[in-house]
Amino acid sequence: MTLRNSRDLMAWQPPIGWRELSGEQRQAYLKRHGIRIPLRPADWEEMDHDQCMDYLAWHSWILSDTPEARAAKDHEYRKDLRAWNVLMGWWIFCLLVGLGLIWGTGTLGEGIGPRIGITLFAGVGYTVAIFVPMQITRPFPPR
Repeated sequence: MTLRNSRDLMAWQPPIGWRELSGEQRQAYLKRHGIRIPLRPADWEEMDHDQCMDYLAWHSWILSDTPEARAAKDHEYRKDLRAWNVLMGWWIFCLLVGLGLIWGTGTLGEGIGPRIGITLFAGVGYTVAIFVPMQITRPFPPR
């Protein structure tokens, strides 16, 4: 069974349990049932950009969303999150050491005004330079 255009291809629904099949099992199922899913369907040239992207997402879901691929994405996410947490912890440690040097030593004399000023400067600077960008770049779990 050769489906020609994108509408027919995307109307095909995989059998129950498809999500748990490995890539090899999926290819074997498609071959056994005579289903050929091309990367570019016959009506590719007539499709607009959104339709092409929808088709490519469907194609990826059908052929590439295997348990192995999901496990690899999850492993990569956990590795990235661990690295992010270590880096965030390092920056917090550096901030605390800096504040400890300001408040714990007598380098600024007895004046509390300069200490509060430097503390506010360090807190705002840390937030703008490190904390906000780190929150933006925090890894997201895979879908």
